Amino acid sequence: MSVKNMNPILSAIIDTTETLNSAPDDYIDPSDGLKYCGKCHTPKEAFYPADLQNQGFHKHPVMCQCAAEKRDREEAERRDFERMTRITTLRSEAFRDIPAAGWRFDHAVVTPQLAKAKEYAANWDSFKQDGIGLLLFGDVGTGKSYAAGCIANALIDRMESVLFVGMADVVNRMQGNFGADRDRYIKSLMRPDLLILDDLGAERNTSFGKERVFDVVDKRLLSGKPMIITTNIPLIVMQKATDLDDRRIYDRILEVCVPVVFGGDSFRKTNAADNMQKAARYLNGASH
Repeated sequence: MSVKNMNPILSAIIDTTETLNSAPDDYIDPSDGLKYCGKCHTPKEAFYPADLQNQGFHKHPVMCQCAAEKRDREEAERRDFERMTRITTLRSEAFRDIPAAGWRFDHAVVTPQLAKAKEYAANWDSFKQDGIGLLLFGDVGTGKSYAAGCIANALIDRMESVLFVGMADVVNRMQGNFGADRDRYIKSLMRPDLLILDDLGAERNTSFGKERVFDVVDKRLLSGKPMIITTNIPLIVMQKATDLDDRRIYDRILEVCVPVVFGGDSFRKTNAADNMQKAARYLNGASH
């Protein structure tokens, strides 16, 4: 008795599978009696093991080579689409208020500081495991935020979650939220794999502001997740702070963030000067 006669439901499944597995140019190879693909000439059927053949199971559909390759291509395309969708989402969530999506290592002039930032991104797995971040400090316009943004984009390309926020914005948000809303906001800062707090010291220099900064830094430290902090405050000022509130904050930061000094001329001033010279050349009739 054939398997189709034994089980009508199974018979219907087999018929449907055979229909989907058929094409007009398929053919039966007389040497083995199996169906072959007319395009790649590989089997589209295989025999069941002997013990199942004794129970009425004879042949079952298999995927020919060209069908398997098509499946693999479609699966790779699906994975690529899902990856790009995920990366797009991560990038939009990382830079909510800061136009840093285009800040990348391969678009920048490599400075010693940027080289260190690149090494941090390259060795992210180790830093992430140990909860070690960076303290990028130096004068205004020396590329601290840009370096942090380059790190962020490099990690997002690896599907790591990042949040890049200004410290002043953090304090302002917390000042406007109370109770459960403030707790939820702090938790949102703890969620990403890397938290970047930009421009420490730009927030209001009040007891409230300092307490909120300490809350975020302390909870992030306790979470075991890395953070990168940028600031114009000199390292020596942090190390020798006498104000108790300041010292609490700086001690926490220096406990888990490696200091990297940014020096030299301000990139913003240099770029502004270049733009002014370029504009002057155009106004004076120069084409380039």
